[in-house]
Amino acid sequence: MTRLKASLIHLSISAIIATAVLALMLLVWYPYPLFEAVGGQQVLMILLWVDVTLGPLVTLIIFNTKKSRKALTFDLAFIATTQVAALIYGMSVVFQARPVYMVFSRDSFDLVTANMLSDKDIVKAQYPEYLTLPLTGPVYVYTEMPTDIKESSEVKVSLLSGKDLPQFPQYYQPFSKHKAVVAREAKPIADLKKLNPEHVLEIDEAVRNSGQSEADLGYFPLKASEKDLAVLVRKNDGHVLKMLTMRPW
Repeated sequence: MTRLKASLIHLSISAIIATAVLALMLLVWYPYPLFEAVGGQQVLMILLWVDVTLGPLVTLIIFNTKKSRKALTFDLAFIATTQVAALIYGMSVVFQARPVYMVFSRDSFDLVTANMLSDKDIVKAQYPEYLTLPLTGPVYVYTEMPTDIKESSEVKVSLLSGKDLPQFPQYYQPFSKHKAVVAREAKPIADLKKLNPEHVLEIDEAVRNSGQSEADLGYFPLKASEKDLAVLVRKNDGHVLKMLTMRPW
């Protein structure tokens, strides 16, 4: 086997694995456009560099048929082990940073990732479906400030350390039971157009695709770590239709 052929075989295997990883990320854990909202591009580029580019490149450099079979096997095994270890580490980072909840509170949504929630808070969840984090994409939930004075004070104090209400799973409630409240708070589409004059055609297209009139739709801001989005909803029932990659405030 030639050096180039060995490198191309390595590249092919790496590309197949990278494609599977990419599909898992974009289709399950980070559905569009949440990947952009949480800044997943940086992690993806690192994964692609290590597992698609660097591994085959090293194989191209060190592969030498003049080496003994034992030495060559050791070299290739070392590359493969290093590559797999880097992939596992990268995937663990991606998994921990995956979006798990779209939390509605007050007048907007918050995109909550797995690493934003602590185990001690998760076990306090009042609904059994929130005792474990979702594995197949983010789930919509509703939350509001607790009426108990002690609990309310705890949430308010936590704001000083950067922990807001959406990061308390013990106050999560099924989104489906509060769609009427969400519907009443929806902002008019006209406001979204004023904020994004360069995206008016895109907004009009989203309205047409919804099968509703503009007057029947509204939107909410979605706060995320890297880029905020606009969430399109129906005013009559609060049903979420689409997320738009544009300024929501």
